[in-house]
Amino acid sequence: MLYKCSACGFVQMMVPEEDQLDGVAASESISQDVDRDTSPEDMKINEEIGFVGAMSRMSHVLRQDSARINRTVGKLLNESVEPSPKFIDIGSGYGFHSFNLKKEYPNLDVHLLEISGERIDSGIKEFKPNIDEFTFHHNILDDNFACEHFEKFDISFTFHVLEHVYDIKNFIKNMFAITKKGGTMILEVPNEDDELCLLSPNYREIIHFPAHVSCFTKDTLSRLVKESGIYDKVDMSFVPIQRYGFFNYIDWLRHNEKRKVLSDDYIPRENPSWIEKKWLETKEKNYTTDSIVMVLKKNDN
Repeated sequence: MLYKCSACGFVQMMVPEEDQLDGVAASESISQDVDRDTSPEDMKINEEIGFVGAMSRMSHVLRQDSARINRTVGKLLNESVEPSPKFIDIGSGYGFHSFNLKKEYPNLDVHLLEISGERIDSGIKEFKPNIDEFTFHHNILDDNFACEHFEKFDISFTFHVLEHVYDIKNFIKNMFAITKKGGTMILEVPNEDDELCLLSPNYREIIHFPAHVSCFTKDTLSRLVKESGIYDKVDMSFVPIQRYGFFNYIDWLRHNEKRKVLSDDYIPRENPSWIEKKWLETKEKNYTTDSIVMVLKKNDN
């Protein structure tokens, strides 16, 4: 069951203590990746990519998200004067995004922080990175880690992790602590203001599964930054992100049933129609996209 605060609008799900995130729960959640309900059309794309195991049903998602992350982080790196900027991927999972980022930016000093040893091992086995080029932290972003790595990283990055976190304010504080002065924090999360949540009850039910304990909007993210005590120490901006495509959206509206959705429509077409362009433009303008990125630039002083 979801609970919404009448004062601030923040949405959170209460779950039993035994289901709360720890190393065991994180490793067991791999079954969600293995059993991911991926459409036949998308599996054709995945078979061409050729990943195996837990990654075989989500290859198209990994590839497209990684390309976007490279563009986002790349803009910051191009502005950096550091010869070897330090980057940390908090909740790195299988490590695919960080491994890909290192290929494109070999001077980047890449750290991966992940609570699930099984996920780390699976990613190394599947993607075969040169592990000597990376620093792996089998840990969680807690006070001890923040103290040990105080103001160490130029870019602190977390991708669809915050929705799994219970003590969000402390997470944000610790992320701030490990980021250098003048550095950047990037947090991408699902967007509770995604209009499809209102238009398709079954879609809403599916995305609100127990592992997603917290739900965010642009406004509640802003409020959390304020209540974390870092609001006057950062420059804050937001980027609306639509991961799933127009035809996925239409199928949900038509059928309100996952098995009848023909595709995630995850890979953008080179020549979108006018209606696709208008649809995306409207969602981005109103921040009703399925995801949202918060960028926090840490002040120099």
